[in-house]
Amino acid sequence: MRAAPPVQALSCSAGPWRWIQVALYASSAAVAAGWSAARLWQPGAGSLGVGKAFGLGAAIAAWLGLAPRRAQLVWDGNAWQMRREGAAACAGQPRLMLDLGSWMLVRFDPEGVPASSAVWLLLSRSDAVASWPALRVALHAPQPAQPVA
Repeated sequence: MRAAPPVQALSCSAGPWRWIQVALYASSAAVAAGWSAARLWQPGAGSLGVGKAFGLGAAIAAWLGLAPRRAQLVWDGNAWQMRREGAAACAGQPRLMLDLGSWMLVRFDPEGVPASSAVWLLLSRSDAVASWPALRVALHAPQPAQPVA
């Protein structure tokens, strides 16, 4: 089995991806708070207001907490790495979660840390024009077996 060719791709958490994340956090908080308020008190305008307030709070917190940071996903032919601004490169394993042709959603699980610290990367053809075909091949290709130490 041949390994996929080396490739690098930039990901940015700005733009539409940031808005999608903020909307998911806000809607999750709004629904949970509204449902809880409806269960604790009488359903109606009060529970709707509580849901809206928690949704707005979650949206503000998400917007402030999800500062856009560029990340670079690198495949050297043997292992995957992720490089972020202001941080050292970390080895790990990407998992392609969604491939829509012109953009992909990738979950990067750094090695040696809990699964809860996974990083979600939005990769777009417009950010990686020249390396897009090679990136898709590398993400879809079976990973070579790692030597057991």
